[in-house]
Amino acid sequence: MQFAVVAVVVALGSMPAGKPAKPAPKPEPVAAPIELKSLPPVESIDGAGALDEPRKVAEAYLKALEGKGDGTARNYLLGGVTLTATDFTIPNWKIKKRDVGRIEELEVDGALEAMHELERKGAEALNSVVVSEDNSVALTQEQANKMLEPTKIQAQKFMDAYPLFAYVARARKDVFWHPENPWLKEAKKLGKGGTYKLEVHRFTIEEKDPSGGAPRIWPLRVLRVTTKNYDSKWKILPASDWDPNY
Repeated sequence: MQFAVVAVVVALGSMPAGKPAKPAPKPEPVAAPIELKSLPPVESIDGAGALDEPRKVAEAYLKALEGKGDGTARNYLLGGVTLTATDFTIPNWKIKKRDVGRIEELEVDGALEAMHELERKGAEALNSVVVSEDNSVALTQEQANKMLEPTKIQAQKFMDAYPLFAYVARARKDVFWHPENPWLKEAKKLGKGGTYKLEVHRFTIEEKDPSGGAPRIWPLRVLRVTTKNYDSKWKILPASDWDPNY
């Protein structure tokens, strides 16, 4: 059986005949949805900075996209090269600035449990509104916010306790729930017990419009995660097809 989630406006009930209409009650204020906090800002420097390994990886990948370098550098993508990534090209590029590298060293088991708990909360929220396609579920905005609140609370707990791990998992983004989220697969390779060291370098890329329009500015993130028994090597955190800021 196919399933769908349908949100509809709740209809007002009619008044009983023969009784004067009562003044309509004032609507309850709609609870504002929880706004998830992001990583705290760090210092940034103009240009590409030191010629370190993260910069070498970033530049090799960008040259591959431009068609002027070794095409195998596309393999730096975390999770491997998708069909979309294989065809993606850029006409030009410039590293406009880069953030100071972020490093996080915390317990593997705690981070994995926090991430899996977020997945469980999301599944519970989804199951509460999944109905057969012949039916519908009536939700006010306040009810929808309340239904999603446990998921957002858990996402914030995840980000507070393991901020960089949650950042590369994209806990603030819809892409976290995508089955092809590469970090969810990468996390399975970390094993159990001990600590992880996660290092992330964020570059801001400027891509000029050949037709003279406004330049496109987008982030490129180079990361490496290591544990006692695993080393991802330097990788590029891929963007999603529908969200260039991913």
